[in-house]
Amino acid sequence: MRKFILLFFLCVAFVSCTTTSSLYGWDNYVDTSYKYYKKQTPKAKEALMKTYEAMINHPRGARKTVPPGICAEYGYFLLQNGKKDQGLAMLQKEKEFYPESAVFMDRLIKQFSK
Repeated sequence: MRKFILLFFLCVAFVSCTTTSSLYGWDNYVDTSYKYYKKQTPKAKEALMKTYEAMINHPRGARKTVPPGICAEYGYFLLQNGKKDQGLAMLQKEKEFYPESAVFMDRLIKQFSK
């Protein structure tokens, strides 16, 4: 009986050591967005733009798709920086990737299209 219990705990230990992969690839989004919102320098802005573009153009993670909200956030960021057409396109892309966001994205698109 002791051997069975020992074998059981060893199996549990080995199974619990496996790594899980993330559904989405966040690259260095957390660090670059923190640095940008802490001090909005041109260098931090450029780093954040590159991070957004990398996440959108080369999605990683188990799903190989853009994380939820990234296209919308990037679109809003572009709109704030005077790039209206590109920003609206990103909001539209968010709606395509995540149809459940359509109501909210449609409102934003309508608001910023004026």
